Amino acid sequence: MPLALLLDAPSLIYRAFFALPKTIADPEGRPVNAVRGFLEMTTRLLVDRRPDELIATFDDDWRPAFRVAAFAGYKEERPEDPPELPHQFDVIAEVLDAAGIPRAVSTGLEADDVLATLCGPVSGDQRVEIVTGDRDLTALVRDPHVALLFPVRGVTELIRVDEAKAYEKYGVAAGRYEEFAILRGDPSDGLPGVAGIGPVRAAKLLEVYGSVEGILAHVEELPPKQRAGFEAALDYLRAMKRVVPMVRDAPIERTEAHPPDVDALEALAERHGLGSSPVRLAQALRGER
Repeated sequence: MPLALLLDAPSLIYRAFFALPKTIADPEGRPVNAVRGFLEMTTRLLVDRRPDELIATFDDDWRPAFRVAAFAGYKEERPEDPPELPHQFDVIAEVLDAAGIPRAVSTGLEADDVLATLCGPVSGDQRVEIVTGDRDLTALVRDPHVALLFPVRGVTELIRVDEAKAYEKYGVAAGRYEEFAILRGDPSDGLPGVAGIGPVRAAKLLEVYGSVEGILAHVEELPPKQRAGFEAALDYLRAMKRVVPMVRDAPIERTEAHPPDVDALEALAERHGLGSSPVRLAQALRGER
């Protein structure tokens, strides 16, 4: 079965940045730890998974205007990137382009929206594996076509999440994960959830009533504290209809795949102090490792 490997690049880049020392630097002394880590992870994935296609997805806007308009608190408290990180995204883009690995983005949207759009038409004997540390992408899991790979130790150890694993972990079907997230909330995204509704209770309510709308239609049946929580959260729940669901028909801009340009990769390695990482990436792309 043809396998496409989709990289949630921001998730992997942040993981690399915080895992490796900032003393890994270019000739000018600027850190390139995230670059080196991301390239090594990508190489390992190519060697271990042997995908037929590889695409790296990126945020154009990690806090899209339409989500903020619906709920001003969306990612409001998330800190800005460390100053050593932004330029590393540019270096990674240069290396990916020289390596011939497509980069996919959608104007004004997040990488999640790009991934949701890319996964939508997958059918027949096609398979997609999304490499990410973002649990929100559980909503995209769809047997046998779409699974997640969660890094445990770099990418040498991965947890593969299919529908059974998603249910085991959260107590809800993957297709209900977005509504589960609305009820439970997500502090990292600034989403408070419904007061008094944690993950276990959220899963039980969805099992009984099927959806957030189903719960609201039967809110009088709930215990008084739960009912009060839902009644107080009506504005929040309305806003979440715009904030939480991923865009699944985003207009995607994607660079073209092509064979790796080894000369360009060697030049980038020298310019940015990347050691042999770009060349090893090229070798993996050619199936030589």
